[in-house]
Amino acid sequence: MHAVVESSLQTPDPAQPDRTLLFIAGHSGHVGSALLAQLAAQRRRLQNETGIELCLAGNANRSELMLTDPDRHGDTHLASRSEHDWAQIIRHLQRIPARSRLFVDCTADASVAGSYGDFFEAGIGVVTPNKLANSGTHVDWLALRRQTHEHDVAYRYETTVGAALPVLGPLADLTRRGDRVQRIEAVLSGTLSFIFQRINNGVAFSDAVREAYTRGYTEPHPASDLAGSDCGRKLLILMREAGFDWEPERIRVESLLPTDLDPTLDPERFMAALTEHDAEWTQRAEAARKRSLRLAYLARFDGRNAMVGVTHVTAGEPFALLEPGENLVRIWSGHYDPVPLSIAGPGAGPALTAAGVLSDILRASG
Repeated sequence: MHAVVESSLQTPDPAQPDRTLLFIAGHSGHVGSALLAQLAAQRRRLQNETGIELCLAGNANRSELMLTDPDRHGDTHLASRSEHDWAQIIRHLQRIPARSRLFVDCTADASVAGSYGDFFEAGIGVVTPNKLANSGTHVDWLALRRQTHEHDVAYRYETTVGAALPVLGPLADLTRRGDRVQRIEAVLSGTLSFIFQRINNGVAFSDAVREAYTRGYTEPHPASDLAGSDCGRKLLILMREAGFDWEPERIRVESLLPTDLDPTLDPERFMAALTEHDAEWTQRAEAARKRSLRLAYLARFDGRNAMVGVTHVTAGEPFALLEPGENLVRIWSGHYDPVPLSIAGPGAGPALTAAGVLSDILRASG
């Protein structure tokens, strides 16, 4: 489906030179709700400091659509979700005078990610932590980049890798100036970083997973994190930003899901069943400690092979010294060798990701 662009509404009203309209998909999820809270708390300060007025023009979740007109005292229209949502949202955003308009996707939904092209063609930018659009086929990835250039719209997705860590921007800068990435090693999941650091410190596997779940570090279902596919997507995004034309199936991903455990069980039953596998992980962690090693879930690319999985790291090296939930990306290139470019910091939690999304919104509004 391609939305019809209302050409008479493409030129922003000069009476609203500094307004950015936001439509947030996934507003009731962990990241979306955290973003709404941060917008409410910081909107006035941001307007005073940046001169940009961020106006919420609507939001949606799986079942409900809400359209808001900030020029009519927040007048709202509620409706159930339908197949015509994207065209309706686009028309709504185009009717309201603004300098810029942004669709903010805080979901992990493939159908939402598949709508970005409609918004680009309508002159509406996209800000998202959703990894699916940038980790699909290479042809689709190239099409998105072509559309953003053709329609001169913002596409900000820094939070698809490393939550609020500035990883993709520096990597893109490195590539643009002609440097060539030779190797990448990274802990890319704040959730799995938390779990493995807890296991290394003697906590049972099931208890570490439950603690991460309770803190809001995992996806709504922790099986999604243990599958490892999310780390595979993040590695692919890094590689593409570095100029490597890889397809997703070329990355080898080691799943942490027990083969005898049904990942479709509800989260509570799933985590209760993980206790049967505690002894195995305790033995692995103890065996590593005896050799002055620690367990880590690493993403690695050496220019020929790309893989994500459990490995051993020596007790004194950077990956072994991470705090629970901390991410670390190390990049070797022509200019960064033998000492790699290293970017580290916390990488788990909805508030942190939401803060990164807000930063992307401000960059896209500038």
